[in-house]
Amino acid sequence: MVVMAEKEGIVNRTPDNQQLDDIAKDYVKLVLAVGLHDASYVDAYYGPESWREKCQLQPLRSLKRDVAALLGRLGALKLTGGDRRLLERQEFLGKQLASVEYYINHLLGSESCFATESTGLYDTQAEIFSPESFQPALDDIDCLLPGSGELTGRFDAYRAQFIVPEHQIPKVFSAAVEKSRELTSTYIDLPENESFRIEFVNDKVWSAYNWYQGDYQSLIQLNQDQPLYLERCMQLASHEGYPGHHLFNLLQERELVREAQWFEYAIYPLYSPISFLSEGSANYGLSLIMSDCELIEFEHEHLMPLAGMTGDIEHYHKVLRCYKQLAHLDNSVCQQLIDGKVSPNEAESLLVRFGLYSESRAKQRVKFYQANRAYVINYNHGEDSVARWVERGEADKNERWKRFESLLKRPLMASQFVS
Repeated sequence: MVVMAEKEGIVNRTPDNQQLDDIAKDYVKLVLAVGLHDASYVDAYYGPESWREKCQLQPLRSLKRDVAALLGRLGALKLTGGDRRLLERQEFLGKQLASVEYYINHLLGSESCFATESTGLYDTQAEIFSPESFQPALDDIDCLLPGSGELTGRFDAYRAQFIVPEHQIPKVFSAAVEKSRELTSTYIDLPENESFRIEFVNDKVWSAYNWYQGDYQSLIQLNQDQPLYLERCMQLASHEGYPGHHLFNLLQERELVREAQWFEYAIYPLYSPISFLSEGSANYGLSLIMSDCELIEFEHEHLMPLAGMTGDIEHYHKVLRCYKQLAHLDNSVCQQLIDGKVSPNEAESLLVRFGLYSESRAKQRVKFYQANRAYVINYNHGEDSVARWVERGEADKNERWKRFESLLKRPLMASQFVS
């Protein structure tokens, strides 16, 4: 755990910076206090340990009054000198505090629809497509798969040849991590002591999770409840590691907490606007580090031999490109579930029919919806927004990496993603 500098006097602070610092400290302590009501709320913390040790359980209504007071202080702050960085900092704190207020209301029992929750927590709404609108992608997959009959079963049977044997998972996934780290470090300077360890778990609603520990260290957990398909190795290595969550957190720690001493970035409330960029950039990461051709070559030449696997990987990726077009089904099914339009069983059926989920995966995904609700928009809607931001104009690979790095170092809220 990083002991964030409680020695801010060493750094010259302008009066405006100091006022923001004071609000930021209170914001961090407020989020820690909300986290005592919901263990999943604080996803990462690398501020002073004394702040966490002194945090005590407080009534939610008292915390709600604290949020309102902080928002009032922030709104009354008249920044001088026209420093855009300070204005951005003020806006970030405002968005995050508004989401804290919304989440406290949720914990108090306030109910709202999927769209309202999306805006209240993540500063955006995703476009919702009907399940039937994904039929063209399903038709394309149908044409690519051998055999005839029910599509979900054929898809499962076809993919089975690309399941990584359980005893080979550690070395195959480790190879994927090393490759993603190598490619990322070519463009971004990584701290010498950064690293993460891998742990295998079961009985989770997610496939993998990065628990950032501070001091540039992460714990990445892989859930073994479902089969691990070959393509998921690089997807998860880049999403949870490089240039995904691990990189995102360590850059914030280094650039914003340690160097700039912007204390608000020392804590990551999961259900808040910063998750839009966190998940969106992590999902986008693989396409940044590898082209489709490079990915296929790496899987064929390195990962498949490690897994003891054969098969037509090029054809498999043709299928996967069509399959990716189903990603936004997540938002549609989750919205219908949260808004009470379908039951959990009906949501599972929609995933099986239109998303080609196995029954066990559909059950796991619906449990994720129930636990995390509108959070799902951060993956596909977030990825689309990050891609547009990074790739706008005639950006070459070097320029894309520069834009991506600057985005992680100076996070934008969803409403700031304008081309």
